[in-house]
Amino acid sequence: MNRSQKETKLKVDFNLLMSGTWVLEKKGRQRIHYFEKQVGDGKIIIYNALDVPSPFDSKVLDYLMKIAQENDWTQTITIPAISTVIKDLGLPRKKQSIERFRKALKILKNTHIEFHNCFIDTGVLEHFEEGTWDLVSIGIVEEYGFRKIKGRGNPIKVKVRFSNSFISLCKYSLGYKLIPYAPINGLRDTAYALYKWAWRWFNAEKGYGERWIGDGKKLVEWYKNELNSTANYKYPSKVLERIRSAIKQLNEHNQVPFVLKLHEENGNYKIEIHRKNLSTLKREIPFDRLPKLLRDAAIRLIEKKKHIKEPYALARSMSWKELEELLKKVLVVPIPEKTWNFIEFSLENMENEKEKRELQETILSHEKKDNGEVFLAVEKARFKKGNALYSLLDMFSPNWRTLVHEALGYLKEKLGS
Repeated sequence: MNRSQKETKLKVDFNLLMSGTWVLEKKGRQRIHYFEKQVGDGKIIIYNALDVPSPFDSKVLDYLMKIAQENDWTQTITIPAISTVIKDLGLPRKKQSIERFRKALKILKNTHIEFHNCFIDTGVLEHFEEGTWDLVSIGIVEEYGFRKIKGRGNPIKVKVRFSNSFISLCKYSLGYKLIPYAPINGLRDTAYALYKWAWRWFNAEKGYGERWIGDGKKLVEWYKNELNSTANYKYPSKVLERIRSAIKQLNEHNQVPFVLKLHEENGNYKIEIHRKNLSTLKREIPFDRLPKLLRDAAIRLIEKKKHIKEPYALARSMSWKELEELLKKVLVVPIPEKTWNFIEFSLENMENEKEKRELQETILSHEKKDNGEVFLAVEKARFKKGNALYSLLDMFSPNWRTLVHEALGYLKEKLGS
């Protein structure tokens, strides 16, 4: 994550959060999911004819809004490669992740906001010059598209166009908070939703906030409505388990500036939000200091553990000691670019599927240098005599053995330069 991403504070208007008591209404053959919230003497209705937006859909919207905000609230954003989106959102590099992102855009395109006798700022009013209107309806995402680019690697380009009214609403909002964006993509869905909820009630000046939720039944309703959970829990015990796990993740996250405490008094629940002691806020995330070659290698190793759903989030939560243990499984091999070109050719044209898969599994990541060298990060356990990559290197770079680094040695050399 680069410096600008770390410092980004996302402008959030809490009147526009897609969390509330969603109702399913059928009008003939059409099904509408919607919820209402009171604003002054009027009301806002957020509705979707497709489905109820999930915390992940909200996370995608935050990600896209961050890009728009960093580019002076541009209405149209273009991302050169969808792999960037998948990585930034902390998703595994799989086809299912692309489909999950596409579904989120479809949900956002079908989400609309109606203002009934209320205009929460000038963002909408400037588009209606004839005075106050009784009802204004706007969309969020106007259109989106994907295009596969010709050439090596065939990256998929992403284009998203926001509704002009929605962008104006966000840009000129008067009722907003600036919340640190950096923690968002490192949080699991419940923790992410709780993070946004906590900012709504946290008074940064006083360093404190609290919110009574109510008894067990109301806790279940709160979890579903305020945190926008699609889980159909009937009993408080399961909700408490999820909430405590989310609170633990937030409290241990070194870029979340507050800690949460869940209290029970006479069968009723309350969440307190306390400013975190500044001395406990670490200024660095070890994973972010790794060279790109080793960051990518670490993610690949974590992805190989099939039960890990968000490898990027896990990697960013690791301590130096944990990362060092992981990188003990990696070797770094510098080779000439010509040798790498032949390896790439072999990956594309190798007929023996077993050897091809072995080659793909052994190479965790690679990085081209300006001097014509290519550095490979390889999995030590697989990289032995008889391995497909081992044989190719013996054939085209006979002196490769004298150049091999342990990943930790390579890391110390990089950090020391």
